[in-house]
Amino acid sequence: MPVPAGCPLCGEPGDEALLPALRPRRCARCRASPPTYARAEAPYLLGGALADAVHRFKYEGREELARGLSTLFAGCQPPRADVVAPIPLHPVRLRQRGYDQAALLAREAARQWSLPVRPLLRRVRGTPQQVGSDRRRREENVRGAFRALRAAEGRRVCLVDDVLTTGATAAEAARTLLAAGAIRVEIRTLARA
Repeated sequence: MPVPAGCPLCGEPGDEALLPALRPRRCARCRASPPTYARAEAPYLLGGALADAVHRFKYEGREELARGLSTLFAGCQPPRADVVAPIPLHPVRLRQRGYDQAALLAREAARQWSLPVRPLLRRVRGTPQQVGSDRRRREENVRGAFRALRAAEGRRVCLVDDVLTTGATAAEAARTLLAAGAIRVEIRTLARA
């Protein structure tokens, strides 16, 4: 199911019961504490066949699904970016999984948007699985988890991942890139949980 119109910053779906003129421009969370990234967008809500495909892609070794799943990025606005970068896995999780699903998606998305793909982040601290964690716990889990590479300086970056849940990982990755001199960070994911 497509993500209903919502917050232009974090992409949180809005209340469809309200008339468009009565909907707030930004969600309450972004009005109170704007995210570090300029925009987050996902074309679909996570559920049904898409949730099954993402699960197989991530947890069942089905890396060949990257190309088909990446076609969903056509439902997003192309990013205002110079480069596409994946939100990376920690090396331990990469060894366990055998591939980085975000890196595969970033490569395919970069091809669609005619942008180069560059690894601009390194995950320097392992984090526990986030499934089932609330926003506060997710923010604590990812604090300090990334290190930016010098290549981020002066760049407009589009970070790519598979699913946006609370946005905590995306926000920490964006904060890290901006602290390293990136001038703008946008987020694109396949789905919104």
